[in-house]
Amino acid sequence: MKKIVAISDTHMEKWMPPPKLEELMEGADLVVHCGDFHTYEVYKKIKRDYELKAVFGNDDDARIKRELSETEKFDMEKLKIGLIHKGNYLNNFDDLGYGARELGVDILVFGHIHRFVLEKMGDVLLISPGSPTKPRLSIASCAEILIDGTKVDVRMRIVQDVFCGMEAIEKVEKVR
Repeated sequence: MKKIVAISDTHMEKWMPPPKLEELMEGADLVVHCGDFHTYEVYKKIKRDYELKAVFGNDDDARIKRELSETEKFDMEKLKIGLIHKGNYLNNFDDLGYGARELGVDILVFGHIHRFVLEKMGDVLLISPGSPTKPRLSIASCAEILIDGTKVDVRMRIVQDVFCGMEAIEKVEKVR
């Protein structure tokens, strides 16, 4: 059995991950990052410290975009896994399902939307790990993907108590 920790949209100047995320990454066979590291230093630190497969995102600096591609494809156990940054903002992920089929993968991990998604489209599994640092309409998360042959178990892991809109809720509670 292999364990992948999937992250995306970290948008960090310096690599200072939440402790829960760091613990998960240290126990993984592979870390995948679906883009928007933000700085080259963050990318290089993750690449140096972990076994990494990654793609660039729309917010990554030019050096990252030179080193990484827009899509990545690799085998894990008996499955083909694809990475891409740009998902969509809708709740309908048909375009990503078709994209996964075009890539010829069983699992497509994507980013850009900053929230956790787990969808099955026919025989393709779509996963957005969310953002561990800048969630959008969600809580700070990553995806833990356990693969044993062709069996897949995906778990949303909350890595810190930060969620989109948290500041507004805190202001309302102070007024009460």
